[in-house]
Amino acid sequence: MVLKEKQAIEIEVIGGPFDRITTVLQEFEPGQKDFIVHPAQCGIEPRSVPEATEREVEVTIPARLHPTVLDMNRFNTSRPGGGGMGIGVGIYFTAKVRSTTKPEIVVKGERPLIATHFAMVLKEILGYQGGFEVELYDHKRRHVGMGSSAGSMTAACIGINEVLGRPFNNRELRRIIGYNACEESPRGNSYLIRGFETGIGAMVGVKGGILLATDNLELIYQVPMPDTKVVIVIPDVPSLTDEFTGEKTAAESEVELLMRRARYLDYLQTGTKSQIVLLDMLPAMVQGNLQGIGDALFDLCFLGSKRAECEQHGISGTHIYNYIASFREVGAELAGMSSVGPTVFALTKKEDVLSRLLAFLQSNGVAKSRIMVTEVDNTGAKIVENGIGRNYTGESWVSS
Repeated sequence: MVLKEKQAIEIEVIGGPFDRITTVLQEFEPGQKDFIVHPAQCGIEPRSVPEATEREVEVTIPARLHPTVLDMNRFNTSRPGGGGMGIGVGIYFTAKVRSTTKPEIVVKGERPLIATHFAMVLKEILGYQGGFEVELYDHKRRHVGMGSSAGSMTAACIGINEVLGRPFNNRELRRIIGYNACEESPRGNSYLIRGFETGIGAMVGVKGGILLATDNLELIYQVPMPDTKVVIVIPDVPSLTDEFTGEKTAAESEVELLMRRARYLDYLQTGTKSQIVLLDMLPAMVQGNLQGIGDALFDLCFLGSKRAECEQHGISGTHIYNYIASFREVGAELAGMSSVGPTVFALTKKEDVLSRLLAFLQSNGVAKSRIMVTEVDNTGAKIVENGIGRNYTGESWVSS
């Protein structure tokens, strides 16, 4: 196959009155060495696994909802971070990974560019002389705010790290993923581009539950939320023309949104956002108070970058805010929009509220194909090896 010439997209970044820089999205091939970030470049002690082995595992991780970023001025394509909130939900990614004594990398299933790239990244940075066979499947809701790229990266990396005997602990693996984050080029060729990464997808994929992260990919707090139902909706909004994949949008590109208006609003309001997180949301998480977490998140939905993300979906955010407010009105303890959207969601522990949420959606003519009903996943990553399953919850390597 003949590859098209790689392109670079220059985007002016506006973070504040005195913040005017340009970020560049450069297309690259999976495993292209000048796009591999090594451990020493992201604060990790180098590791080595040169000896080739034969081992196979199957990994299952939950999808993530990403209700808010703390400050979009703290990340770029070359620097993951920004902090934020994540929720693990019962919609899953699977990756079957086998290490081999042969040096080839063979990838099957979905998201082959991402899986190939991270197999080549880990092979390169560990000096691994063998190869990998990776079969990866995502949840098929792509580019709508449900972390399909982050989840694919995380599932593949957990599997590769596992078959190689865990050369990296959880925190280190999260940094490897974050600093090498990527997604397929929107031109639909065989190239990748750097992603904007907070680390929330990797944290949720391993740990599940509801969690908060700060800048530079550091986890602050995680709390399980048992017996909590989740209603997820991909609404029919002007910015989305494809039922599930979000291949085309009528709004500005996601990158331009994040790098311009969202950053500017965070420049103005990050202090207020941080105060809400520290003084309202975090205490509610410690108390296991879903209503309190939801009250704090509702305020954050109208501030900073989340406001910009909601606004891109038409009529100054009216489409999205109608869902969020209506979910709360019928009794949901927590509601919001995930990432850049348009996916909206509601969490509740009450069966009668779940019934009212579904009745609301039905009365508004929302197609069943756009509605998912599941629950908070409090387990995180699960591994099956030789027919025996295990999960990472409670294991010492996850505590960091």
